[in-house]
Amino acid sequence: MLALADYRCAIAIADERHFRRAAHRLGVTQPALTARLRRIEEVMGARLFNRGRGGVEPTAAGLAFLEGARRVLDAAEETADAVRGARDGLGQTLRIGMTQVAAYQVVGPTMAAFRLANPLARVRLTEGTTAALEGRLEQRHIDVAFIHPPLHSSDLSEKKLAEAPMARFCLGNEPDRPLIRFPKAEAPVLMGGLARDEGSAPGTLELLAEADTILGAAILSEAGYGPFPAPADFALRSLDSNTPAVPLRQTFETCIAWRTLDRRPIIRALVDAAQSAGVAPTR
Repeated sequence: MLALADYRCAIAIADERHFRRAAHRLGVTQPALTARLRRIEEVMGARLFNRGRGGVEPTAAGLAFLEGARRVLDAAEETADAVRGARDGLGQTLRIGMTQVAAYQVVGPTMAAFRLANPLARVRLTEGTTAALEGRLEQRHIDVAFIHPPLHSSDLSEKKLAEAPMARFCLGNEPDRPLIRFPKAEAPVLMGGLARDEGSAPGTLELLAEADTILGAAILSEAGYGPFPAPADFALRSLDSNTPAVPLRQTFETCIAWRTLDRRPIIRALVDAAQSAGVAPTR
């Protein structure tokens, strides 16, 4: 069984690419560091580093070990933070995911309401796509997510927070080009509807440019790849007020999602805050 110091040892060697510098960073002698690494490699049954003229380089096994080591240390630090927070009366840490659209639609007022009702609760906010955040939610890497339905896991619950019509925006000089689209795995219902709006069968919308996020689509549009779809009020918050919006028939929903079996009061508190923040579905 390895100790946290063993993981720190390997990470220091990888970061410094030099045993003497790594030993100095850790406050140990170089022989002690070498001996510790030898013991780690014996436990793992694999050589983790090679020495060369350019310094110390991790092996393939070493790279795998380092990836896991960083996760172990992150988890240990998160646990220590939680304990210190409970000791000092800071409350639990709520890990929250959000998409770019949810960020400007609902997250701000929700978090303001949550903070007022739960001043001692600590929060950690991360950004991602709906598919990625749904996966992180299932894997317990986050506790709550502001994402866009439909969801694909039966283990998650959701509460609808907003609904906005979609529109077509073009930031470049190519408004007649096919729509920049999002990966079908990220937004299958939306992309199917947009294909119908374009007069083609679902799945046959011409692919010239694709982006994971609306920000990425806006960048491609400005570069001349064509128009991109976004909620109609996106221009009011994120684009030049003179950017014309062409209405589309599709709508875009935003919800708050959590694991159904996670019945902690802090989860319910955030859901309640989202509902009390005055974030109502709009058309």
